[in-house]
Amino acid sequence: MVVRPPGGGSGDLLRPPTTPTPVRGTVLAFALLSLLFALATVHRSLAATGSLGAVAFFAAMATACALVSVSLAARRRWAPYPAYALAALLAAASLGLFGAITVVGLGLLVWVVLALNTRDSRDWFGRRGRLR
Repeated sequence: MVVRPPGGGSGDLLRPPTTPTPVRGTVLAFALLSLLFALATVHRSLAATGSLGAVAFFAAMATACALVSVSLAARRRWAPYPAYALAALLAAASLGLFGAITVVGLGLLVWVVLALNTRDSRDWFGRRGRLR
């Protein structure tokens, strides 16, 4: 039987730091967007009236969202910058539609900017290779 001290002990030194909650939420948001764009790609490619441009656009957006999600989850130092750019692109694209989609686009931009600029998130991306 192995008994570990209640305060953590040497087992905590080998464990990587946990992902901050705002980063987890951002990864989840971009993974969900990637799934939705992938479904839109399949739908537009199977639709009889679908254009090739729409299929290419949705496929590019699905790939971009997946790249942002994977890079944030993999703790890449440069990961917040594509997240800012993609959120700003989606917010700008939603501005012409005025309505609920505009609120969602601007909400995503605000979430990404605030979530990735919290102290925990900045420290988590900045601490490369240090273990607790």
